[in-house]
Amino acid sequence: MKDRIATVLKNVPVSDGIWYMTLAFDDLDGIKGAQFLDIKLPDRSRVLRRPFCICDFDAEKKTADACYAVVGGGTEVLTGVKAGDKLNVLLPLGNGYAPEGKKIMLIGGGMGVAVLPAIATANPDKEIHAFIGFANKGKVVLEKELGKKCASVTVATDDGSYGKKGFVTTVAREAYDEMRPDEIFVCGPEVMYKAVKKCFDGVKTPIYVSLEQRMGCGIGACLVCNCKVRRADGEGYVRVCKDGPVFLLDEVVL
Repeated sequence: MKDRIATVLKNVPVSDGIWYMTLAFDDLDGIKGAQFLDIKLPDRSRVLRRPFCICDFDAEKKTADACYAVVGGGTEVLTGVKAGDKLNVLLPLGNGYAPEGKKIMLIGGGMGVAVLPAIATANPDKEIHAFIGFANKGKVVLEKELGKKCASVTVATDDGSYGKKGFVTTVAREAYDEMRPDEIFVCGPEVMYKAVKKCFDGVKTPIYVSLEQRMGCGIGACLVCNCKVRRADGEGYVRVCKDGPVFLLDEVVL
């Protein structure tokens, strides 16, 4: 983790209410998939940084990307940032995901899909199959980016307007028996984790999730992002920003 000054290379809309930003650094530590960065907004009226997953990165070019949805005043401010602007960015943060298996199934729902490209970039030796789900065709993002890095990409939409019709969790489960991945990684809203738990009940393959929690400091000091986990020594609370955001699904109390 290091506090850095980044130069914005691009900051553009890529879908309905979704923007993509590329940041360049003078130096960049090794990045794991599912780690995140914390951006200090240029608007001085907002003290807290805004955390975003590292969507992708290029170690040689020393760049990191963030894909974000415009959901409030802070992200609205961020859309006004232009190429050439400077931003204060803290990264890389979080424990990340480093798969040990050879064949990996990635499942992303909505903006949770933004976590997936960096996992593929960080693990070029793995056979990765991505399943990404959205409400409708207008919300689909990062399909092409994942297609360049993964062995296969399957898109599902709730209304059937693009790709397979249905929830991505169901589509992924239907493919599981033939695919037999060594590990499964999931990112999306909490309701999606509950669906995965139900759909994959009885499956022995390790399932990892990246939790999405509201954060204050992003470094484990403020305790805003606590979540409850159940482990061998009992139940307790952990900090998503410092101890996560990646956890075994079986450990997370939903």
